Amino acid sequence: MLPQLPEAGSPADSDPSAFEPSEPDSALLLQPSDSTDDILETATVFPHALDARPGDAAEPDSALSLQPPGSASDTIETATVFSHALDSRQAATVYIRSIPVITLVGGELETLSASLGSVAVASDAQEPQHRAETVVSRLQELAANGNADAIVARWNSVDESFVVAWGEEPLITLDGETILPDTTDNPGEDALQIANRLRRLLGDAPPLARVEGLPEPPAPDTRVGIVTSTLTGMASWYGPGFHGRRSASGEVFNQNDLTAAHRTLPFGTRVRVTNVSTGQSVVVRINDRGPFSHGRVIDLSAAAASNIGLRASGVARVQLDVLSAE
Repeated sequence: MLPQLPEAGSPADSDPSAFEPSEPDSALLLQPSDSTDDILETATVFPHALDARPGDAAEPDSALSLQPPGSASDTIETATVFSHALDSRQAATVYIRSIPVITLVGGELETLSASLGSVAVASDAQEPQHRAETVVSRLQELAANGNADAIVARWNSVDESFVVAWGEEPLITLDGETILPDTTDNPGEDALQIANRLRRLLGDAPPLARVEGLPEPPAPDTRVGIVTSTLTGMASWYGPGFHGRRSASGEVFNQNDLTAAHRTLPFGTRVRVTNVSTGQSVVVRINDRGPFSHGRVIDLSAAAASNIGLRASGVARVQLDVLSAE
């Protein structure tokens, strides 16, 4: 679960000084050259354990404070990075105006003790926090000279990935380690929601309706057979570690063939798999059993995953159309 933010504080008509954050024990002050940004004026990092709450510690051990000139104005907007655990992995979430915008996910925690206050973390436990700080700093630089209308969600056809960009400057790439805090498990939808949150929070820009640069979905291939059943779910892919080994059907697995693993469909069944984010589709032949990860409905070969833009994200929501024999 995402950590809950502390109470917002005094009413807006109170003494403006009441909104001034207390000075942490140590702080790194970054002074941008332009003060046109009224949003990302203060970013504070509060690392805490899985069982901790942001309100439990009034004074962080360290803080990254971005305070451009004019930060004593009547309204001081705050971007805050909270370090936390997410499904046994270390994570850090960027909040703007108390709204979670981006979550950076790191490695597995070594142990998570059931007893309060006992959490042993991996050596790279601070890595998501540092990445989050970098995102906030980059946002500060761009916001100082840019217009929030330029924030977009874009499909990168070279890397086959979804990115959030400010004009031509990439800000983040959506993958298994950079997600929407309340992720939809769909990298394209996550990218669009992050872009729209940033647009609204950093400039009250209108929301975008779609991701830029998506390839045109191919025309349905009427030659592949009649659709006998349809379902949707999450797809993943596999390849390098299994290439050349025997699949469950007995044939040698070739990651460059258009094949897939399914838990129950008969071997030889052809399935049209469509990435709902990009509209790209591919017809695969079932020749293996799996996937066995919770929530996954099909495991594609590396070649099939590339055909629908799934290699970079690792997982994606898909529609499966089971096809009749020709």
